[in-house]
Amino acid sequence: MKDYRIVFEKTGVMRYISHLDLNRCMIRAVRRSGLPAWYTEGFHPHLYLMFPLALSLGAESLCEVMDLRLTQEVPETDILTRLNAALPEGLRAVSVGEPQHEAQDITGARYEVILQGEALSDLWEAFLSQEQILVEKKTKKGRKEVDIAPLITAESDREEGDGLHLTLCLPAGNAGNINVSVVVDAFEKYAGRPIFTQCVRRIKIFCEDGKDFL
Repeated sequence: MKDYRIVFEKTGVMRYISHLDLNRCMIRAVRRSGLPAWYTEGFHPHLYLMFPLALSLGAESLCEVMDLRLTQEVPETDILTRLNAALPEGLRAVSVGEPQHEAQDITGARYEVILQGEALSDLWEAFLSQEQILVEKKTKKGRKEVDIAPLITAESDREEGDGLHLTLCLPAGNAGNINVSVVVDAFEKYAGRPIFTQCVRRIKIFCEDGKDFL
């Protein structure tokens, strides 16, 4: 047996399928590919797939990760070719390799975000300059207020046309997750007017040392 880590893109209409539907889609694709997939043992054997970090519904990604276990070693180029031949439009495997990190090594993710609205740049800067950005977060013990100001790393922002283009780094993984929608909702509340999210795209999943999660 050998484990492989597959990095794939999830774009276009595929951004609207849930994580559960993605799992089902990938299972069907692996079966159609003819790859020698490993199945769990027991009364209800199932194909082994693992996604270290789920993606929010409606978001695109250029760096999704799926772990696949095969019963025998297969050339990485063959895995890529056979899998892509079986995947639907909007899902595309871009690289295959041996896992280098564990899922618990994930500490954050980088996103490209496009917000539609006029004169958002100054508002955004003022929003980020607040000492606190309090949001209500659901926990196992109920709801509580959390300050997300120190958790947002805004790497860049620029106005283009009638939209604001942002690059954000947010916590992800076992240490805690901050969804892009939480940040946008807080910004919308601060702005006091509706702000339409045109695009959310995950472009990197990284570990504590800043290296790509591979």
